[in-house]
Amino acid sequence: MLDLDEKEAVFKARNKKHQKLYDHYVENFKQKPFFCLRLKKNVLSDEMKPVTTLVFEPTEDMPFWKLCTIGASDYLMPERDIGGGRKANQRNEYMMLIGPEVEISQEKTEWLSLNSLLWATAECAFNAKENITVSDTIDMRSKGKYCGTVLLLPEIFKSPSIVKCFVSKHKFISIFQVMPITRKLLIKKLKKGTNGIYWLMEQFYTHDDDYKLISSKPFATL
Repeated sequence: MLDLDEKEAVFKARNKKHQKLYDHYVENFKQKPFFCLRLKKNVLSDEMKPVTTLVFEPTEDMPFWKLCTIGASDYLMPERDIGGGRKANQRNEYMMLIGPEVEISQEKTEWLSLNSLLWATAECAFNAKENITVSDTIDMRSKGKYCGTVLLLPEIFKSPSIVKCFVSKHKFISIFQVMPITRKLLIKKLKKGTNGIYWLMEQFYTHDDDYKLISSKPFATL
């Protein structure tokens, strides 16, 4: 059982960046969170600040659950060259999209296993002192249905604006989709070598030869 602080109906921002993130989620989803939850400080490293999950309910326009973090971006990740003279952003937050059939509430506990994967991903960069970005796979060696996660761009949304939360004119926080993966998928990805990551990402967002999205299966399930 996760060691949680009290689940709250109202999010309380700890600083201006957190408030900007909250406003960014609310503006893009056009709704306020159903509730939020946060790990207790005593189960984290002394240097790692608590990460909060905002839980947004399915709606007619977005008929799936949205679990979104606030707090992971407090950690400034080291620089990372991603090729072509480009560098990965150094501050991330994360979201997980969950099918509407999953029962999520303050009373239910089964869904918390998915939130655990979200939190573990959010803490990964801090624990490893690395920069993680889109297309990275994280093998948590977890037992059960899922062994880890892969970072995706949340292409299910009509607007790409969700992936960048600007905290100043030129600085933004990246927001990546966290997709749970099974050990079977991870092994197949590794066997495909350098083509493995493209193959893995296409399992959730499939594109044609012109890289136009033609189908998607982006929802986590229990």
